[in-house]
Amino acid sequence: MIRTESRARSAALGAGLAVTEAARAAADRAVPYGAAIPRRAEDVTPRWLADAVGVDPRSITSVRVIEHDSGTAARARLGVTSDGELPATLFCKLPPRNYLQHVLMNVFRLGSKEVAAYRALGEEPPVRVPRCHAAQEDPLRRRAVLILEDLAPTATFRTCVDTVTVTEARAVVDALADLHAAYWNTHRFTGDLAPLARRPAAEVRLGDLIRRRFLGGITGHTADLVPAEVKRQCRIFYERSSAIDAFWAGEPQTLIHGDPHPGNLFFEADSPGFLDWQIACAGPGVRDVAYFLTASVDPAMLRVVERDLVDGYVRRLDDRGIHLDPGRLWTLYRAAVTEWFLAAVCTAEAGDRMQPLDVSRVGVERAVAAVTAHDSFELLASLVDGG
Repeated sequence: MIRTESRARSAALGAGLAVTEAARAAADRAVPYGAAIPRRAEDVTPRWLADAVGVDPRSITSVRVIEHDSGTAARARLGVTSDGELPATLFCKLPPRNYLQHVLMNVFRLGSKEVAAYRALGEEPPVRVPRCHAAQEDPLRRRAVLILEDLAPTATFRTCVDTVTVTEARAVVDALADLHAAYWNTHRFTGDLAPLARRPAAEVRLGDLIRRRFLGGITGHTADLVPAEVKRQCRIFYERSSAIDAFWAGEPQTLIHGDPHPGNLFFEADSPGFLDWQIACAGPGVRDVAYFLTASVDPAMLRVVERDLVDGYVRRLDDRGIHLDPGRLWTLYRAAVTEWFLAAVCTAEAGDRMQPLDVSRVGVERAVAAVTAHDSFELLASLVDGG
């Protein structure tokens, strides 16, 4: 009875957040004027852009949209005519055009988190990211905007169906170690990084509801890829979410990207960089490593090289004065591969609203291969129980 009442309270809390943010997004669309931040790329004027990036308004004579699309955020390449203060092209991120995606962004503070992440990374980030010319948000409307370096002329990009090479994987793991070392147990999580360290209770509860909805009965187009036992085991994500969160919170915390799959990477020659910091947060660095490798490397190849890659992460941190037990980190890695399973299966269960079906199918195949090889859900349950 107590458990039922607790579940009902959690459902009410999460539903309340969803209703509030749905109303906020609807109002923002109905009354677009009077906002400090544009809602569409077409609304980026020379005067607004100049103010946002801190240059003389007279230095920019025109701004035009070269191309745009929209998913969890709206994205556009902008052509800029100026007196040399700015590059000829810039990349802009704004609230999504789709209403439901807009609500999702508001609910989970995706725009606010990405603004906070770029501000935290600063002028000399420890890893390669697009140069950030402006990062702004409107807390009342929950609008956020980023004006970034346009990487199209210099970088190559991947998709979630691609697999990286072992050399590329090692370079990304090294870069993740550099990122994590820079923020390892930083005091800033109680200061300017607090928005990335705290999750409001309503947000947590709504996340539980979404997990229950998608994992309680895996019936989507990738259901045939998930063994019955794994379908049962993965329910731990909503049945024991608080205990899982508490376990990971007990590990050393750093700034993690949170979503380092191939579609959020770019390469310049052999050097990797990271895009889309919408779910950056405080967490154990090994979660980034496990998520990236599981999502990005062909499973057969990964089983051969992953222990060496994880040990390389330990060595890279050791070189930066952070000393970890390799055996313990390997155990945590094996449990943390469940993070990509959660992301991949929930994405697949949402159908083609989040990713094309062929893309999400590859993600689930890689996720199932990993959790099966490492018996990850049983291990996670053991760790949460103090094992």
